[in-house]
Amino acid sequence: MIWNPQGYPVPNIAANLPQAYYPGDAYVDVVGNDVYDFDRRPAWPENARFYLQHPAKPYAVPEWGVWGSDDPEFIRTMARFVRTHGRVELLVYNAGKPGSPSDLGSRPRSRAAYRAAITPLGR
Repeated sequence: MIWNPQGYPVPNIAANLPQAYYPGDAYVDVVGNDVYDFDRRPAWPENARFYLQHPAKPYAVPEWGVWGSDDPEFIRTMARFVRTHGRVELLVYNAGKPGSPSDLGSRPRSRAAYRAAITPLGR
């Protein structure tokens, strides 16, 4: 099972921290986090901290993507994260429907960055 909370609390209160509702290692096969490019402020520090909180578990990003912008650096940063964090075993881009906030079809620079940086990770 992939346990996939948001890696940081919203709203930011202790009761909403992911660890407050972690079911336990016996029930979790993979720890995951969603990362989006909301307002050009992706949660990279929070994602890195969340990765470190579960060192014995494989890691996944079951949902990620640009959000309403054409941001190739966000795509390249995700590729760097995957290459430098060896426990990442799953990365799923939330493509959405054409015209949706994360659609790469209308974001040519992000689409090119995806092809150059993410596609080779699957080989």
